[in-house]
Parts: sequence; structure tokens; C-alpha cells
Amino acid sequence: MSRNLACIILAAGQSSRMTRSKIVLPWGESTVIGTIITSFHRAGIRQIVVVTGGYHELVENEVKRCGAQTVFNPEYANGEMSLSLQTGLGQLEVGYEGIFVALGDQPEIHPDDILGMIKVGEQNPQNLIIPSYAMRRGHPWLVPAQYFSEIRQLHTPDTMKTFIQRHEDEISYYVVKKSNILADLDTPEDYERYRPKAS
Repeated sequence: MSRNLACIILAAGQSSRMTRSKIVLPWGESTVIGTIITSFHRAGIRQIVVVTGGYHELVENEVKRCGAQTVFNPEYANGEMSLSLQTGLGQLEVGYEGIFVALGDQPEIHPDDILGMIKVGEQNPQNLIIPSYAMRRGHPWLVPAQYFSEIRQLHTPDTMKTFIQRHEDEISYYVVKKSNILADLDTPEDYERYRPKAS
């Protein structure tokens, strides 16, 4: 797989446990979503599409300021990841050999690990590339284009979880070196625990 890749960031959640949009919270010198976008830009990913839902106007303003595209998932309240991913796929330019599927609340993704996943993808061009740490899976995923049509056709009761289970034999793992792929910002306590502290 070459570097002809795009990225879809899933940021359509309602942040119900955070009680405010976690996507636009301050993170270092940027915001949560801004930090994620910057990491993918630094890894050479040209087209980045952020799928919005809850707090979408607030999120869309921040995403555009950071140099990425947005698309609104009108069914965001459903909470199903596949619907947001299908919405994002509909915004991609043609010809990509694969996409990163990232989560909008995981800003501790390092460009070096994105590049490491690309390298594993080049060595295993037909496989799904999933990052791992301490034998646990995380995000982002790197999904070759051969799976796009299958993802577009997913509908209840199938989910992205069942999609991954269906392709267990076609997964290559990349062990992260610098990223925290297990840290989700679901609650105010999570945010305070993980956010960069001033030195």
C-alpha cells in the first residue's frame, strides 16, 4: 500500500458523559480534534474528513480552522460507528488505496506511529492494520480500499465490531511506540487525567 491514503475521523458523538463537546476541549496549544488533524497532516495524509453529529456547528468551525473537511451524520444519535463511517466514505475523493479510521477523542496519536502503520500496510497491502498496546487493540485502523464496498453495505444488526470479527484472519498488528491508543476522553475525569499539563 502506498501513501495514497485518506483519513476519516469519527466525531459524531454527543459527549453525554462529558456534558460538553470533548472534541473542541483545549489540548496543549490546540484542541483535541486539532491535535488529531495535525498528527495526520504531519504523517502526510492529505484528505482528512471529520464526521460530525452532536455539537456539530461548534465542531465544524474548529475542524475547518484546522484545515480538514467536515460532513454531518444526521443519524448521529443512533450511536453506531458504521453509519458515521459510511457518511465519511461518501465524501472521499476517488482513487484512495486505503483510509485511516480514527476516533475524535483520542488526541494522543503520534505521527510516527501513523507512519509505522503505513509501513506495515505497505508490507501487507490486503490486510487491515490495527494498532495494539499491551495486547489490546486500539485506533486508528488502516483499512484497504477492497473493504470499502462491504463497509458501505453494513446495516443492523451488523456493526464495525462484526466487520472486524469477520476478517480476523486478515488483520496485521502494529505495536505502537509513542501513542496512547487506549485513552478515551469519555468523562471530565478522563480529560483531566490525560490532558497535557503545563511544564
